[in-house]
Amino acid sequence: MKVKHFAIAALAVAFAMSSAAAMAAEKDPIPARAPASAKGDKNPVASNAASVEQGKQLFQDIGCNGCHGDGGNGQGPASAGMEPSPRNFTNGAWQAARADGELKYTIFHGADGTAMIANEAMFEDPADVWHVVNFIRSLKK
Repeated sequence: MKVKHFAIAALAVAFAMSSAAAMAAEKDPIPARAPASAKGDKNPVASNAASVEQGKQLFQDIGCNGCHGDGGNGQGPASAGMEPSPRNFTNGAWQAARADGELKYTIFHGADGTAMIANEAMFEDPADVWHVVNFIRSLKK
């Protein structure tokens, strides 16, 4: 499982974007940041220990933890001062409100008005994004 190494550049861009005045100040907004059509993209990968572990490794390799934190609580080392703050994946209300396809869309395409950048190019195999989605789902408290 190889990942393209753009993580440092991605974190630098995300940090620079975090100071943009146009960004909202919500901590854990429930409204979707992906188009409604993304809900229909179903996760074909079973969520099991192997998939979650692979997703956790990709989450770290890609650099998601720089903003979202190792435990997905939105308090990674690059998150200071970001408005809105990075998504807290442990938030059960947010988890319940989002479909897997919406997570995939946001990982691949980023989220307008936030520091979340597009990461599709970071995946050597685009299907591996579903392992990251399974890892994110495993963080629900």
